[in-house]
Amino acid sequence: MLIYWFLFLVPVYFLLARGRGAAYTPQSVWRLFSLFLIFLIGLRYQVGGDWVTYIEGLEITKDTPWEDLFDARKEAGYTLVSWFSLALGTGIYGVNLICAAIFTMGLISLSRKQPYPWLAIVAAIPYLVIVVAMGYTRQATALGLLMYGLGYLLRGRITAYLIFVVLAGLFHKTAFVFAAFAFLRPGSGMLKRVLGIGLLAGLAGSAYLVEQAETLMLNYVEHTMESGGGQIRVLMNLPPALILFTYWKEWGKKFEDRWLWGLIALLAIVCVPLVSMASTAVDRMALYLIPLQLVVWARFPVLVQGRIPRICAFLIVIFFYAAVQFVWLVFGTHAPYWVPYDNLLFPSL
Repeated sequence: MLIYWFLFLVPVYFLLARGRGAAYTPQSVWRLFSLFLIFLIGLRYQVGGDWVTYIEGLEITKDTPWEDLFDARKEAGYTLVSWFSLALGTGIYGVNLICAAIFTMGLISLSRKQPYPWLAIVAAIPYLVIVVAMGYTRQATALGLLMYGLGYLLRGRITAYLIFVVLAGLFHKTAFVFAAFAFLRPGSGMLKRVLGIGLLAGLAGSAYLVEQAETLMLNYVEHTMESGGGQIRVLMNLPPALILFTYWKEWGKKFEDRWLWGLIALLAIVCVPLVSMASTAVDRMALYLIPLQLVVWARFPVLVQGRIPRICAFLIVIFFYAAVQFVWLVFGTHAPYWVPYDNLLFPSL
């Protein structure tokens, strides 16, 4: 468990020591931190609720003829990475390292675009990194690709963004939902916006059906989550969504991406009543909205006025996520799948 707290305290240290902006942190530090994350996520041993399931899936891939590897029931991206790792003889560790590198690339890219990048990392550690990246490999990889692709969307490079959405969907089909964002940009025109809304509703409905079908067919540990856990995870997206709308005018003055994060905040609010009706499916979709937490909390000190409120904003975020990590590690129903932490290269921590 100590390694999780060390992982949390590293960004806290750089946040307090370096202050505002990526420019205050040398490139070499970001590279070392990225390698540290990839190492922890990619070389974990028997960590995560789906560890056994992923091992069994890799065994199935090893015994499956090439022509049958990419059927409609499999995510082609993850299957290809698995096949590549098996060909190299690196097994599950090769798969996890590649997926960890993709996730970390997206996380660092999104965080470094924020006014307080280390605050974004603080918000990411307890759930996005520890639970999602170390537990839900396919969806974490898809999320990493989406986080990286958002940069292209905000620069108006729609084709590049859609390529990243397609790549993400090859790791987890639910990621295709975010193709609709390409048609919801300001200046897209009424017809494209109507098309985007239709795509968003249609793809979300399709993703819901896929998730429900997988829940019925597969006996995943992650699919045994009760609605209470799903509600907590969905509710974590609610405070940043409300803060964004509270500071709507101020956000618009300081940042040019209000339309995107406003849309994501709206989806986060919609998920709250829906999670009680379909906890697993909505919980899974809500995982893609977690970047809202990173972005809002990393900008929160910029939105508040005055030195004391700004300091309080820093402390609120740090102590809130420290509490989240403590409660989950100590009292979480599924925490025993993550504790103790084991790594291929060193014993339990």
